[in-house]
Amino acid sequence: MKINLWHLLGMLIVSAVMVLCGNAIIYVSTYVNANPGVPVGFALYVNNFVRSIPGMLILFGFTFAGVLCKRCIPLQLPAAAYIVTIGCILSIPGAPNSTGPVSQFMNVLSGTIMKHVNEVSFMSLTTPVLAYAGLSLAKDLGALKESGWKLVVVSIFVFIGTFIGSAMIADVVLRATGQV
Repeated sequence: MKINLWHLLGMLIVSAVMVLCGNAIIYVSTYVNANPGVPVGFALYVNNFVRSIPGMLILFGFTFAGVLCKRCIPLQLPAAAYIVTIGCILSIPGAPNSTGPVSQFMNVLSGTIMKHVNEVSFMSLTTPVLAYAGLSLAKDLGALKESGWKLVVVSIFVFIGTFIGSAMIADVVLRATGQV
């Protein structure tokens, strides 16, 4: 089933606004934890919201370009593959120690992209992704019911195992870097 491009554009805009709002909330909560006792006003939320708009527009552009590539290129690749490829190519700096105009342009382009995209929190990007995953799962609720209780048990063990594995990796990395 192909989604109408206007419908896709609308979903991307709603997702971008959700990410920007989440990004502002995450930034302010981090700021409050780092600066206890400092009053927080609405301007801090607005400032971070506005500051992260260019990075969100860049990510929005990568996503829309990837979806267009999926529709136009006759390969059986998912849109995510095109999105990641476009993002990686445009974010790679030019060849090291090269003074050519293309290399200089790529250095400036990648530096600008990275500067703006770094303003968008990774955690605020996960919220719409998880919401869409939940909606797509709810769409196939009948098939989920037919799978039975065994699927639920396996899913719970997978979720717990993934969480514990991630926590163990994070603990090792934090201890190795001296953060804990």
